Amino acid sequence: MVIVEVARGIPSNEYPLNGIFEWDQAKALKQFGHKVIYVAIDLRSIRRKRKFGLLKYELDGITVYNINIPLGRVPKFILDRIGWLTFKKVMKTILASNHVDMVHYHFGRTMCYIGLKAKEKLGLNYIVTEHESSMNSDDFDSLKENRLRKFYEQSKNNISVSIPFAKRLNKMFGVQFTYIPNIVDLSAISDCYDNPHNGYAFVSVGNLIERKGFDVLVKAFASVKKEKDNVKLIIIGEGPEKRNLIKLVKEKEIEKFVEFTGRLTRQEIKKKFENSDCFILTSRGETFGVVYIEGMAAGLPVIATRCGGPECFINDNNGILVDVDNVAKTAEAMINIMEKKFDRERLRQYCLDNFSPDVVAAKITELMEGK
Repeated sequence: MVIVEVARGIPSNEYPLNGIFEWDQAKALKQFGHKVIYVAIDLRSIRRKRKFGLLKYELDGITVYNINIPLGRVPKFILDRIGWLTFKKVMKTILASNHVDMVHYHFGRTMCYIGLKAKEKLGLNYIVTEHESSMNSDDFDSLKENRLRKFYEQSKNNISVSIPFAKRLNKMFGVQFTYIPNIVDLSAISDCYDNPHNGYAFVSVGNLIERKGFDVLVKAFASVKKEKDNVKLIIIGEGPEKRNLIKLVKEKEIEKFVEFTGRLTRQEIKKKFENSDCFILTSRGETFGVVYIEGMAAGLPVIATRCGGPECFINDNNGILVDVDNVAKTAEAMINIMEKKFDRERLRQYCLDNFSPDVVAAKITELMEGK
């Protein structure tokens, strides 16, 4: 099949997470045997460092059309219109030399205008993968999203990245969603092993924002530290909450036992995983939660919250689930997991069997082919 993946961006040195879900799927589908063309529509503000205009190049055997137009916080109808006009121009170039079998859009609220226009004007069939975290919020009003509902209704198939999220979307829009998890790129954490080290190390990865719940984690770790001497917490990431978190660590008098690493590469994260004993993230909301899988793929048991995504894959065999914003239960889980033994190879194999690129690409292919 010839598949066009339509994304919000493409990972770069400056922004390694920009379009990461879409790019990992594009690479997996290419490896599975499809011809993949990647169209990144990046309309972020001029403050985001990148080369503006339309760039075309080859990367990992995939033709990339990278559209960079610095718009930022302009009215939504302007973003939609400019996004559609640039996408139409690129698609006409692609269609001149390719018969496109399927277009794959990600993040419906961002792409619904473009996708509906492309269906109407160019006759392009499509599927949608929904990752949008805001739809897990109680403040989200699906009744106002008529265009988004139409986008889902006209799609050949709709994908949700977790079972709870699929059920929520089914109820909100009256449209069927099929659960297919996000791809986890296991190449950067392959052959992980347990480095001998003193004590017990908890490691966490994420943007330091309120939704990720690092404040709960710090408070829980402070409670654990009162009962366990030789413990450490490693927090990997950057974000606006960093200053508040550092202040909280000082207030709890645990500065010597908490390490803020800043943002790290995947290879650097691998090293931290190898010197850790448990992955933990007390997020307040996830549609899936790739970092949990990455931690488990490194052979680490996982402590996660019941926040919309991890419930699909965390169980008694690989970790512990706790309720959102429950400091006491989180601390209890941290103490309990220190007393359990887990087989690192078995944890990793679970991830390979369920979330590796070839497994997920096969499931997406079946939906595209209507099987």
